[in-house]
Amino acid sequence: MRARLWLLILAAAVLAAAWMCAAGLALDAASTLLPAVSCAGLEVLATFYATRRPDPRLAVSLSCVAQIIAFSACAALLSYAVAATGGPLWDDTFLALDRSLGLDWLAYLHGLNDRPWLGSALSLAYRSLMPQMILVVVVLGFGGRLNAAREFVLAFMIAGLVTILLSALMPAMAIFVHLGLQPDDFPRLNPTAAYAHLADLSGLRDGTLRSVTLDRIEGIITFPSFHAALGVLFIRYFWISWIARWPGLALNAMMIASTPIDGGHYFVDVGAGAVIAILAIVAAGFLGRSARNAAGLRKVPAWPAARGEGVAAHGS
Repeated sequence: MRARLWLLILAAAVLAAAWMCAAGLALDAASTLLPAVSCAGLEVLATFYATRRPDPRLAVSLSCVAQIIAFSACAALLSYAVAATGGPLWDDTFLALDRSLGLDWLAYLHGLNDRPWLGSALSLAYRSLMPQMILVVVVLGFGGRLNAAREFVLAFMIAGLVTILLSALMPAMAIFVHLGLQPDDFPRLNPTAAYAHLADLSGLRDGTLRSVTLDRIEGIITFPSFHAALGVLFIRYFWISWIARWPGLALNAMMIASTPIDGGHYFVDVGAGAVIAILAIVAAGFLGRSARNAAGLRKVPAWPAARGEGVAAHGS
């Protein structure tokens, strides 16, 4: 499974490089140094704990973190290349879909603006995405749920690729921009990503941004919502741990609820992200089981055991 995940990351890197070339984008090579060194160091440690001083939990956890970093870098570059070649914006369509479903985004905005304590709590949940990426691997890896840790990484990659490719077909600028809203329209809120993406997305679409730097990447995808997709993934994989399941459910329910405002998403973005996550979970589970059956993986006991249950572990 470890090798297959790296092959998928390699495929994402090749796709990103090819799409960037087609879009006329250049990469600031120096910005790749930190993620490359981090991934290499983590993989060296993972190999050490897989061979020299066997500790499957530590080996798998380190390797999974390396894979998350590597894929995230490739996916970020691919998202910029996709945006640079995007067609007409779909904001009108997404807003119309929201309204046809009886979903009033402005009412939601004003409701949170009238309750700033709730808006602040949701903003904190929105910002928890990156810490949760590492925490879910730690919870699964050190809890002995090694197969689940690998499957989480695979589901993350599948959801990320599907999200980016769909954004190529249905690009959008985000609802704050589409409605022409300004901070004075919601003075008690400070949305995390309401306008942060605007300069980069506009520059990619009009051709004024031609060089991409990894250490200054913004989340520029509106449809589907990757925050919502990750919220569903976190709920599912934290649920495996009886210690983390309820905190994970509460935190990620809040994170999903935060995405329309803090991410500037239409409600249909959130629904699409959730559907993608469910499909990614199903696909990752199927592919993970197929890989384990093919490799003839053996079971090892978890430590600490979760209520006496054993786990199926695979080599890192």
